[in-house]
Amino acid sequence: MSSNLEKFVNRNRSEFDTEHPSNDVWKKIEQTIPLKKKEAKVFSLRDIYKFSAAAAVLCIVLTSVYFIYIRSQRNDNATVAEAGKNVSPLKGITPEYAAEAKQVFNAIETRQEELKEATADNPELYKQFLSDLQLLDSTYNMLQRQAAQTANKDVIMKAMLQNLQLQAELLYRQLMITNDIKKQTKQNNELPNG
Repeated sequence: MSSNLEKFVNRNRSEFDTEHPSNDVWKKIEQTIPLKKKEAKVFSLRDIYKFSAAAAVLCIVLTSVYFIYIRSQRNDNATVAEAGKNVSPLKGITPEYAAEAKQVFNAIETRQEELKEATADNPELYKQFLSDLQLLDSTYNMLQRQAAQTANKDVIMKAMLQNLQLQAELLYRQLMITNDIKKQTKQNNELPNG
């Protein structure tokens, strides 16, 4: 049936194309369409200057904040870090605690090296362990500064020794965690092959 319709349209195409709608039809269509003119926002030169001035002021303020606050804070942190490197970790410990503190400190250094080697293939884990250890280390440094200023050093010396022991214990547990992770990874790798 559609082929008959197509044939009819093709035969009578010239008669269909001769008819055009009247102008009244177009006028009625135009009246039904609401005409809204969008007014373009016009910026004057004065407005552009205001925005430019505001942007320049904001840029100057942010740059000033960076140089005054952030850079000075970085310099302070660098100074503290350099000062911490120059200070012996056992400095300020009284002779009665020095032997035990030295033994614990040597254990800490050994475990730190072991942990660094054990986490060589997982730097993210090492960074996390290091951040945990840095918290205790900063507490130790604070106690060390207090020991230099305090008359009653016995309490602070015990706290410093306890802090060193906590650091050694933390490193031991981190080594255990690392070893457990390696065992589990090794077992998981062997399962598909076995």
